[in-house]
Amino acid sequence: MSNIDREIMRLLPDAATQNAYVSTPSIYKRLVSTVPDAPSLKTVNRHLQQLELHGLVEMDKRGTANLWRKKAGASGLAAKAGAMMTFDEALALQTFKRFSSRQIPELVAESLTPLFDIADTRLQRTNTETERKYSRWSCKVAVESGGFALHYPAIDRSKFAEVSRALFEERKLEIVYRPRHNTDNDKAKVVLPFGLVEVGGLVYLVAGTEGKPNPTMYRLDRLWEAQAMLESFEYPHSFKLDTYVRQQRNFDFMIEKEALLKLKFFGGAGDHLLEAPMSKDQKSDRKDHALHVQGTVMLSQRLRWWLRSFGPNVEVLGPASLRAELAAEAVALASIYNK
Repeated sequence: MSNIDREIMRLLPDAATQNAYVSTPSIYKRLVSTVPDAPSLKTVNRHLQQLELHGLVEMDKRGTANLWRKKAGASGLAAKAGAMMTFDEALALQTFKRFSSRQIPELVAESLTPLFDIADTRLQRTNTETERKYSRWSCKVAVESGGFALHYPAIDRSKFAEVSRALFEERKLEIVYRPRHNTDNDKAKVVLPFGLVEVGGLVYLVAGTEGKPNPTMYRLDRLWEAQAMLESFEYPHSFKLDTYVRQQRNFDFMIEKEALLKLKFFGGAGDHLLEAPMSKDQKSDRKDHALHVQGTVMLSQRLRWWLRSFGPNVEVLGPASLRAELAAEAVALASIYNK
């Protein structure tokens, strides 16, 4: 299969998940906007006819127009998997499908829909007790978030596909972004996609802007439009997404500086820190029926949210500025409930 064939297959609706067809001119138009040196309309039509001969696409003639879609199961892996998939592989796929609770895996997994269908069929064809145990396994496992469950805004799959494509192929991305303070914005801007990060149910695009030294974070659900451009850019060798996220702590929201955090927990509230430390240099001991914990952390709004979640079961002993801030909040909170 040639590169043009792969690009055409990528643009076609999948009969396994969609009823729609697209016309040859529509496919050609998309190719011109996304593929450098796209072939002519006649060449695209010849490629489609060859793909139909190979049983990979379906054609529906409406009047004089030819409309196309990808055959169900025509994806590269799924086309070969039906007779070869083992029970172990089928179980792994079904487990992945069921427990991909985060948005990025869920959005990426859409391309595996034919494989999931094959896995489901494979697990239903059980002949022995061992095989039946495989089919029952996914009903014996559950995953639950440790935080309060919120209903986060959904991300448009077509926009996610454009962002992912631009990120993978290192192309410039034209977006219309509507932040909370400007929900009617229609002005397009060009950004350089550096990475995708999921934080607490929200997905962010980390992107640079030509002429600016530091990248910006854009929430994907606030993208009104997104289009991968033909123009490529040189991905900066100095940028490392892991450093941006984990070391510079750019997703901790309003980061300040490192500080020695000293906490006093009551009623077993902080016992989980004995197994999941808050810092690499954490120290702890028990005295006066309380757990004392200290460690070097980055001061941020996320840290404050975490501390507030313990309510009266934690006392901040240091740093003094953070203790004073939370004490003032406690006084204000008490005044609200004492009314």
